[in-house]
Amino acid sequence: MIGSRYRKHDILGFEERIDPASTALIIIDVQNDFALPQGVCGLVGDDISPVAPMIDRLKVLIAAARRANLLIIFMRTIYDDVVLSPTLAEQYARRGYPNSICLTGSHGAEFVEGIDPREAPNEIVLTKHRYSAFWGSAIDLFLRTNGIRSLVLAGVATEVCVESTARDAFFRDYQVVVPADCVGCYSEDRQKASLAVLARSFGILAPSADIIAAWQKLGNGPRNWQPESRAQRQLRTLGRKVDPEHTALLLVTGRSVVSPGASPAGIQDLAGHARRAGCFVVHAWPAASARQEDPTTGLEIVPCEGEQIVRYHRASAFADTQLEILLRSNCIRTLIVAGSETNIAVESTVREAFDRDYYAIVPEDCVHAPLSEHDLHASSLTTMRRHFADVIGSTRIRSSWAHAE
Repeated sequence: MIGSRYRKHDILGFEERIDPASTALIIIDVQNDFALPQGVCGLVGDDISPVAPMIDRLKVLIAAARRANLLIIFMRTIYDDVVLSPTLAEQYARRGYPNSICLTGSHGAEFVEGIDPREAPNEIVLTKHRYSAFWGSAIDLFLRTNGIRSLVLAGVATEVCVESTARDAFFRDYQVVVPADCVGCYSEDRQKASLAVLARSFGILAPSADIIAAWQKLGNGPRNWQPESRAQRQLRTLGRKVDPEHTALLLVTGRSVVSPGASPAGIQDLAGHARRAGCFVVHAWPAASARQEDPTTGLEIVPCEGEQIVRYHRASAFADTQLEILLRSNCIRTLIVAGSETNIAVESTVREAFDRDYYAIVPEDCVHAPLSEHDLHASSLTTMRRHFADVIGSTRIRSSWAHAE
């Protein structure tokens, strides 16, 4: 859970689940092409009659979210030709859509009257080009930046864009709440089926009145999206950054031979301190290597019981691996990266960790590179220190853990 104490096996109460401080209301595709009789869906024969009463209820929910000072994100779909894939174009052709749907600048792409966002720091408009709001948009960035852990999803169509967004939100470890009376589609059967799937596997359903009542009961207070709250969540000291409760040590095994004078003993020592302090430890091995021996040093790197192994296929240990899932699942905020090679696997992983909003730390005496790349090793440390990570001696990290061992 973002910004909260690690409680993997807790079952949240309803009020805690929709706490206004850490909840965002996501309005999905309430646009004229989906909701009005003269919109594309109405013109091709979809029964849009359930949508209008749903929108009336949604307006009440939005007003309540504004009173509660929630973060509100308005998602709009744009399906211009430049972002229309062959599979999606075929889907729309089979439905009889004339020249796609929700085109830039068209009346059909505009939000339905009364759903328009306001000029406010907590109201955001984002554009998507697929059913799920998480595909090709910056929504996840906005949510994690603002300390959001729960999403209230409303809009159209229930079994398509709402459900697709709910599934992806769940897969990204957000709590999902669906106000069943504030989502709509063009078929009662599809509506019931989708709500049943959502309630069983991806979140909870609740009447919008219950959500509104809970927000009113909880009252106003600090919200995670507010600058003051974001500042309070920042980890400003080394001790807070490397708190074992939210810190992982990533031991990267490179593909080439490092300088003969480079000693891996420091890495082993750092790993031992991390284990005793209770840090989460992950080993990143090249996918092509079937050995538990580090080809950079000849030293065996043997994971302890419970430590995870990630097989990486590119320069970064994040690229097409389970690393992100492991870190999110264990509420990691800080990633300490040690191993080899400094200017390739280590730096690539650190850059991506930074862009994914982890605190990155590089123990400069615990990363190595081949002798022929000594200048690149030094340059890499300089670049990481300047832009992406705290580059410090491992002694400082071990000292911060001393009280936890």
